[in-house]
Amino acid sequence: MESYLIRIYRREKDNPEGIVGIVEEISSKKKQPFKSLSELSVIITMPEGSKANQAGVKNRRVREHKEEKSTR
Repeated sequence: MESYLIRIYRREKDNPEGIVGIVEEISSKKKQPFKSLSELSVIITMPEGSKANQAGVKNRRVREHKEEKSTR
C-alpha cells in the first residue's frame, strides 16, 4: 500500500478543479506538483511502474494551463 502526503496551497471556493499543491510519496520522498483535482487523481492512481512516465503529466499540465489562459 502506498502512502502520500498531500499539501494543498490554494483552493478555489467555487471551482473544485481549482486546487494547487504538492503530493509527496512517503516511501520514496518523491514530490510532484499538481494544479487541478483531476491531475491529483492521476498522480495518486498511477501504477507504480508508470510513475517514471511523469513527463506525460507535466506536458498535460502545460496544455491545460495554456487552454485556461486562452479562455480568460
